[in-house]
Formats: sequence, C-alpha cells, structure tokens
Amino acid sequence: MKRRRACITVLVLPLIAGFSSANSQQIGAVHNGKPNAVTDKASNPVDCANPNGYSVEEATEPGTHSVNIVRDGRVLHTIKLLTDVERNGFAFDGVKKTSQGFEISIEYGSVIYYHKAFVFICRQHKFYLSKIKVDSFNKHNSEKWSKRVIRVRPNVPLEKFFITDYMREGVVK
Repeated sequence: MKRRRACITVLVLPLIAGFSSANSQQIGAVHNGKPNAVTDKASNPVDCANPNGYSVEEATEPGTHSVNIVRDGRVLHTIKLLTDVERNGFAFDGVKKTSQGFEISIEYGSVIYYHKAFVFICRQHKFYLSKIKVDSFNKHNSEKWSKRVIRVRPNVPLEKFFITDYMREGVVK
C-alpha cells in the first residue's frame, strides 16, 4: 500500500508543479498542445467607447495564420487560426470591426461545408465571444442546408477563446 501511494505521489507531483501560478500564462496560451492565443498582460484595457481605439488585422508574418487585436501599434491579443492541414478545407474569410466589437469569419469542410462568423463584443474594456453565425450545407445535396445563430451564454472572454473549441457541430464550450 505504501509503495502504491509513493508511485501515485511521484506521478501526481509533476502535474501539480506544472500547474503552479508561475506557469499559468503558458497554460492559458496553449490548448491541445498548440498555442492558440497570446495576450499581452501588460497592455491597458480597450476603450470600448472609442471605435478608433483599436484595430483588428490578419497577421502578416509568413507561415502564420492569426488575427491580431492592435492598439497604438501594439498587439494586445493574437488569435491563432488553423490551416487546411489541421482542418480539412479550412479557410480564413476575414476579420472586420463592427459597431460593438469585431467578427472573424472562417469556413471548412469537405462533404459537409461550414461557414462560421464569430462575433465578439466589447464590454467593460474587454472582448467577449457573444454569438456564432453558422451556415452549413451538404455538397452532395445542396438542398440540405441550414442557417442559425448560436448565442454564447455566458459570453466567453477573448483570453479563453480557442477556435478549435467551436469546430465540432453541436458543441459550444
């Protein structure tokens, strides 16, 4: 019994040490073994009342697929997007500012095709995922299509948004 307890302690201790507060930023920035989002914690909050106080841009670094939220030339947050290799038929359709925040549009699929628009709103100096617009259809039978809007309740803070969490149909984390 003591030997089993010692083995369990040896196995569990590195897990506990790995989740210490010193590593919390890294844990928040990695999901399923891949970096998905990076937030500059030293940055100031976004001024929601000033529509010119921030911009949303596709990253221009070669080999990366991501969206940056930028203020005064400084990247406040980066959302990593997928590639066609990571998700069959994945394509980034663009990002645009809206009157309340911004919207990221993607599409993916082979036989069943999906177009999704992730709508983020600015509230209390932060961005939150508030809804997802979903269009889908079967490429073999184009009469089988659907269009719906999924309201995300509670709203998901941008820092906790990982696009991979919203790629399976019927699942909204």
